[in-house]
This record gives sequence, structure tokens and C-alpha cells, in this order.
Amino acid sequence: MTVEPGADGRHITYCRLCEAQCGLIAEVENGRIVHVGPDRDHPVSRGHLCVKGPGMVNVTYDQDRVLTPLKRVGGPGDFAPVGWDEAIADIAERVDAITKRYGGNALGAYIGNPAAFSTMHYAYGYAFIQSFGSEKRYNAMQVDTGARVLASDQVFGNANVYPFPDLLDCDHLMIFGGNPVVSKMSLICAPRALQHLDDIAKRGAVIVVDPRNTETAKRYEHQPIAPDSDAWLLAGMLKVMIGEGLVQTDFLSERVVGWDRLFDRLQSVDLATVEQKTGIAVPRVEELARRFASARTAACYGRVGSNRGSFSTLANILMDAINIATGNFAREGGSLIGVAPFEPEGAPYIAPAHGSSRSRIGDLPLVAAVQPGGTLADDILVPGDGQMRALFVDCGNPVLSYPDGDKTERAFEALDLFVSLDFYMNESARYAHYILPTTTFFERADINDLWSPNAPEPWLHYVQPVIEPLGQARHEFDIYAAILRHLGRPNPAALLMGQEPADGEEGPSHFDLVDAALRMGPFGDGFGAKPDGLSLEKLKEEYPHGKKLADRMPAERSWDRVASDDRKPRLWTDLIETEIDRLSSHASGNDPVVLKLFGRRMLHGMNSWLHNSDRVIRNAKPTLLMHPNDARNRQISDGKSVRIRSKSGQIDVTVEITDDVVPGSVCYPHGFGHNGGWQKANALDGVNVNLLASSDPADFEPVSGNCLLDGIPVEVTPLQDAH
Repeated sequence: MTVEPGADGRHITYCRLCEAQCGLIAEVENGRIVHVGPDRDHPVSRGHLCVKGPGMVNVTYDQDRVLTPLKRVGGPGDFAPVGWDEAIADIAERVDAITKRYGGNALGAYIGNPAAFSTMHYAYGYAFIQSFGSEKRYNAMQVDTGARVLASDQVFGNANVYPFPDLLDCDHLMIFGGNPVVSKMSLICAPRALQHLDDIAKRGAVIVVDPRNTETAKRYEHQPIAPDSDAWLLAGMLKVMIGEGLVQTDFLSERVVGWDRLFDRLQSVDLATVEQKTGIAVPRVEELARRFASARTAACYGRVGSNRGSFSTLANILMDAINIATGNFAREGGSLIGVAPFEPEGAPYIAPAHGSSRSRIGDLPLVAAVQPGGTLADDILVPGDGQMRALFVDCGNPVLSYPDGDKTERAFEALDLFVSLDFYMNESARYAHYILPTTTFFERADINDLWSPNAPEPWLHYVQPVIEPLGQARHEFDIYAAILRHLGRPNPAALLMGQEPADGEEGPSHFDLVDAALRMGPFGDGFGAKPDGLSLEKLKEEYPHGKKLADRMPAERSWDRVASDDRKPRLWTDLIETEIDRLSSHASGNDPVVLKLFGRRMLHGMNSWLHNSDRVIRNAKPTLLMHPNDARNRQISDGKSVRIRSKSGQIDVTVEITDDVVPGSVCYPHGFGHNGGWQKANALDGVNVNLLASSDPADFEPVSGNCLLDGIPVEVTPLQDAH
């Protein structure tokens, strides 16, 4: 039986911080959450839980949380409370005036990572700006998943799919740039991921390819590699497989297009160059290829570390190529594309094709209709047609997440209107004209819509709020709807559903939209046509702990989500040819003097926005990891202050000497450098490492617009020697 929001008792809910989406039980006393623990009756997480979900209680009741609308009355960070009606009216009228005077693209939206775990958030947020004629969609894609998205566009014809390893039956898993012990298997909905990885290691092997001996690498088998060289290793492995007849040519001939051209082109890859680029000896490259190809079932899986380098799109394409060429795509234990519960069968939503639009800054091809993130500041600062003059930042912090945060700050100060939807005054929001307080996941209803296709054991879970919103916090959908209503326009759900509510009517909610999508999808009731199917109401009433849709994601259905007319993946396109040519042109040697900087995620935190929670952030000590040989050559001692310089900036940090990183590299975590309205976060050690990253489009990966955040050339010197 469902407990009403705020009522005393045990509330069934789930965590909305990462793709694992573990089931939770929140206990409420006197209207306040007093304890959060695991839901042992959840059909997939089955009692699994990490520290971060319960840590959201600290965020919910944080004394630094914004709980009333704020209007800026002075310099950055200088705000005073304002009423909702006044804020909504002023914002609506200013957006209307700006877009009428300068055109729709004078308005933009940055919607951050947390929206990926909030029902239909990206859809209704971007529908809001689109209603004014804007195409200025920004998010975290080009500092995270952009290369993976473009690889899916090229290989599968569908930028909305993320191939994932079938953890339930995989015998041999290669992880490129991922750290599941910390990230909980990002892009894969697997609450008990480590248990699955342990089982894979017992059956065969889990090989972690990473410049750092990460927490996951220590648990399994570590393959060290130079930063920003994954594409070289993958090209070398595939060449070995081709040369030794370890690929499934009959399968390829029947089910895949362009494989023969890719194979011909890879013949020119020199394994000696692969060794020189990656630091991995040729015999080891050959061994890795043979072990993968000979395993009963195998999969390559890449995450952030394989998505933010110079050749990240090609690296992801080559992972797909290896999975496909060895017959491990669309088979149990291999690489899958999941069934989407919220897409009508046979009529998937396909994002606009790569390059169908281009960016105003840098003339870069858009990926999935999203602007290249590193250009946000110049999109505001550079005059001309389409110059951005108004910006909504929704659950994000571009000052810390994008390159060159100093320029981003200057750009935010130049805006005619800047609105932040958040529950903190973060480093970006302190420059806003308005901060509009939003809800935590304990204060809103949700269903696991976006990531449900990426679960080896697929499930759906619809939950009600645990408590009513604190203070004057409002749901983001309601904020956008109020702004549009003030202007006499339909709300975002009505826009997406093509409805025109009558005057005075609220119109549909985003849950009306998601209910319709579920009911018309493969597991839905077809609005009564399939009595055994699902609706939101049925999930709520009959499956309070969540509904497992199948014991495992059906492997063969992966072909259904390949969007080409013939349902065949493509391993050769103009873009793939361009990127292989570009890789070949970079075959010359490395600079032994310059170090390559790469990032890491820390267990204590979630990007930049959980650093004010004592439960989560305790004991976090961001340091620059450096190999002993590199430290000795530079006369750097452990625990000392050093200066890191790139062509884009410099920062001073504390060094930690360790052989966990490969020689020639240094490693520092992202998300630090706080100076917002959160006291605990401000008191933390650490600086914004993205000040070293370039916001010049010439330094981005040219095909995806991805920022270079892993493999940045830097010099490191003792602070007393820095000038």
C-alpha cells in the first residue's frame, strides 16, 4: 500500500544518483526523513546500497540549501528572497522580449547530469526553449558521453542507444576508462554490478585498461596504458584478430555492412606504433586480442576515460567493431542494445543525424542536436547572429564542468538574463539573476525511464514523493510550465504531445506523457488492448517495489534497435574513414618532456554537487597523482605543492607520488574548486582542474566536439620553482 508523501512510516523509493537506481526504504517520523536504507524486496538491487543514496538526506535538509526563490541584488552571490509570482512574471517577460528582439537562439539551456535520473527532464526542459524557437541545447555530453553517442549514430544509425555488456553471462570483459567500484557501472543499470564482475572474473577475466591502477583494476586484472591512446590499442587488437583469422567473416557478411573496408584499412596499422603510443608491448597486444576472440563470450565496454580524448569517437567505434567482428554483438554474454519500454515498437525516436546542424562557434557538427559544450562561453561573448543573451542552467554547474571556468564566469556576467534551477547556489548559480529552488529526489515522483533499456535484468519502478517539497521548492516541470502559462502558452508536456489546452486548463503533465509512452511501448497495456501490460497506475498499485520485466534482456532484440532500414550495423562510413586517416597522421612519436593529465572520479562525491554532504564527502583529499620516475626527474617530493601548466591555464595542487599511474602521466579529480553558497564544499581542498582544459574548438575532437579532458599536455614544477 502506498504511503502518502510526508506521512509517518516506511516509504518505498529508489536512488536517483546513478544508473544503478537501487531500491531504497525511507523512514519518516513527524514528517521528516530519519533513516534511509536498502529495499531488500527490490527485484534487482535486492538490498544493495552505497553511501550516496542515504547521503541525499543530508542534502535535503542542508542548511545551505536554497528553499525560496532568490533574486540577485548586487555582485555575484548577492541575493535577496523574492516571491514566486514576481520571479515567474519577470523571467517570462524578459525571455519573451529577448527572443522577440534577437530571435529564438538568443535563448539557451544547459541541463545537467542529474536530469538523466529525473523523469522526462531533458525532453521537457528542451521543449521549453524550443517553444521560443531555440536550438541552443547544452548539457554534459561533450565532457562525458559525446563520443559514445556519435559512435552509436555511425554504427547503429541511432544516437539514442548505448551498447552494454551482458554481465549475466559474459566470460571476458574489457573495461576501457571505467571504474565501476566507484562509478557503479556507468551507462549500465546494474545495481549489483560488482557481484556480476566478480562472477565474470571467476569464469574468465575482467581486464581494466586504464592509465591508473584504479580501485577496479586492483580488484581484477590491470592493463596499464598511456592516456589518450585507447584507439591505438583497439586498432592493434582488431588488426591481430583479422590477421590471425579470429573474426567471424560469415556472420559479418550476413549481418554487417562495411566490415571488409574497415578490415582492409586496418592492415596499415603498425603494431610497433601501437606499442610506442600505448606503452603496451606488441606480444601483450597480441595476447589481449587472442584472449578476447577465444573467449566463450566477451565484450568491450568504455566509459568516461575513453570518451574525452583526441580519438574517442574512433575508440568507441572500434569497441563496437571488436564486439561485432568476434560475433559477440546481440548474443548472450556479449554486447547488447536493450529493449526500450517507452518507445513504440517499430517506431523508435531517432535523434537528428550527425552534422545536420552545426554550431555557431567553431562550425562543429552537432551530435544528437546538442551544442558542443566547450563553446558555451563564446556563444555568449562573441557578437553576431544567434548570440546567446538568456540562459537557463538546470541542475548543472558549467563553471566547474566545462573547460575554462574563468571565461564561463565572464560570460555569465554578460548575459541579459541568467536563471538557475537548483537547490544550491553553486559556482555557476552565483552569477544568476534568479535562483529558483527545486526538489531533491525524495520530494518528487519518478520512474526509471531513460536508463531502463540498459539493464541486463530489465525493470521498471514508479515511486511517489517520500515527503512534500521543503520550503518553497518546486519541481522543474512546474517552473517551466508556470513561465509558459504566464505568456499564455501550453506547458512543455502539451507541446511534446501536440496538444492545445483550453484557456484556464493546466494541460497534461510530464507523467501523462510518460504514461502514454509506456502504454504504447513493448511492455504496455495498449490502453486496454493488452490486459497483462503495464501503465503507471498499475506499476504504482501492484508493483510498489518495482516490476522486473524479464529475467534478462533478450539479446536477439538488439537488432531491432539498429535504425538502418536493413537492421545492419555499419563499420564503414565517411566519418570512420576520416578518423582512421586522422589517427594515421598522428603516428609520430610522443614528447618525453610533457606529461599527459587525465581525470578521475572519487568515491566521495558526485561530480561537483554532493560535496556539501558530510556523509558523502568525508575524507576526500584531492591530490595530483604522479609516478615516482616523473617526480624524481622534476625534483618533486611527496606531499609538496606543485604548479601544473597547460597552454590554457595553470593551477597549484598537492602532489601524491605513486606507481598507480603510468610514467608520463598525472591524474587529478574533477568537480573541486568551490566558492559558491555551500560552506562545507567551500572548505574542501582542491581546485578546478578544468581550468587547464581548452575552450578553443580547434582543440576539440573535430567530429564530436568533445572537449579534451583526458590527455591534456601539461608541465609540472615544484611551486617554489614556478614563475
